[in-house]
Amino acid sequence: MAVNHEAEPWSFPERSFELLDAVASRIQPDDAALCEWFSTYQRQHRTRLVADLRIIEQHVASGARVLECGAVPLLATGVLVELGYEVSAVDIAPERFQAAIASLGLDVRKCDLETEPLPFGSETFDAVVFNEIFEHLRINPIVTLREVCRVLKSNGSLLLSTPNLRSFRGIRNLVFRNQGHAASAGVYRQYEKLETLGHMGHVREYTTREVSDFLTPIGFRVDKVIFRGGHGRGMVGFAERLAPTLRPFFTLIATKDASHP
Repeated sequence: MAVNHEAEPWSFPERSFELLDAVASRIQPDDAALCEWFSTYQRQHRTRLVADLRIIEQHVASGARVLECGAVPLLATGVLVELGYEVSAVDIAPERFQAAIASLGLDVRKCDLETEPLPFGSETFDAVVFNEIFEHLRINPIVTLREVCRVLKSNGSLLLSTPNLRSFRGIRNLVFRNQGHAASAGVYRQYEKLETLGHMGHVREYTTREVSDFLTPIGFRVDKVIFRGGHGRGMVGFAERLAPTLRPFFTLIATKDASHP
């Protein structure tokens, strides 16, 4: 089956931002030391999160049972509940936002995706959201994604977003700066997060073909690739508008293949 390729729109309805901001206003980390990080994250990822949520709305029926992997800081989790989805989520350290989890009435469970099985029965969910996680996996992504496949219902959907290695920004950084695009602040800083945060930063970036080829033997059929991000101006923004496949992120929409052994 041919894979459909699409480009994310360059703008989104204001109501989408208003809903995200309303949920954000109800969230505070339990540790005051995380307040600045939360504020920065909310500001820097605002458009990306709205895009994530729009893609979910377009590909997952309202009321469906959804698992979100990597819930903290709860922004997408809270909005998905507001949109009418039955949401469960996992995070490596949900205690960082325990008061907000309780206040919003969220189902967020502690789980290290790399070393522990997902705390749910087989074929539980209609869809799994696996956004900006894949590039952080350092131990054995096969084990992690097999668990994701296990908890999905037959013909359920996987929505996976990750930085695009073959992006204009990635190529520019490699050629002119001798560094990868998304390993911000350097490789040392990405691994240092294991000591300071307890989890890894970016291990590496991937192309759409690499992720598609990875998912197939696990039991997924990739149906669509959506090229995303790159809302900048100037030469970079122009290049990304001209060639959407060079945009800095992509989302794969995949289906759990019922015929896979």
